[in-house]
Amino acid sequence: MKFTPLITRLLGFAPLLFVTFMAQGQMSYSVHATGAIANYPYASFKPGGGVSARLFISPSFAVGMAAKYTSLEYRHKQSSSSIITNTGALIPVTATAEVYLSKGFVRPYLVLEAGAYVHVLKTNVEANGRYQRTYLKPGMAPKLGISFKINKLSLFTEGSYSFLIGSTNGSVTDQTVRFKWPTPNQYWLFNAGVAVGIPHSK
Repeated sequence: MKFTPLITRLLGFAPLLFVTFMAQGQMSYSVHATGAIANYPYASFKPGGGVSARLFISPSFAVGMAAKYTSLEYRHKQSSSSIITNTGALIPVTATAEVYLSKGFVRPYLVLEAGAYVHVLKTNVEANGRYQRTYLKPGMAPKLGISFKINKLSLFTEGSYSFLIGSTNGSVTDQTVRFKWPTPNQYWLFNAGVAVGIPHSK
């Protein structure tokens, strides 16, 4: 059996399937405030924001894209006289799949998102200088949320736990002292905002 003609035919149907989903589905857009904290003992909760767009294939299932920006801050105590302060930002750009669990005014939902996480890290070693690095890591996050449908608008709040892949712990030698610090790969993120275009459930 020759697979090339079959693959060509399937690829030929792809635009038709996309147009069909667009015709049967409904687009929704959202904007939200974001807060994040690294899963690390000396981390601080920092603010940010984000946007997303999704296509509802049915009133209870949607796929889409999301982008967020949130500040980061955590400290690493190497010794009683050496405290390393890490600041920077986490910028996830992810694909999403959402499942709504009920209909009506209150709608809990589950989300799985995966994609690229830009991790900007600025490290300040007390009295020994400042260092900056930018990492690009793959990652994913399960998310739980609840939406309140009010006419054409929906208010929502949600929380996720992000897992980044790849170790990027840092170190620097200043004169005779070697400073080392961890780079957390797990983060709690919390969002709250407003969405338009969430379809009505029958």
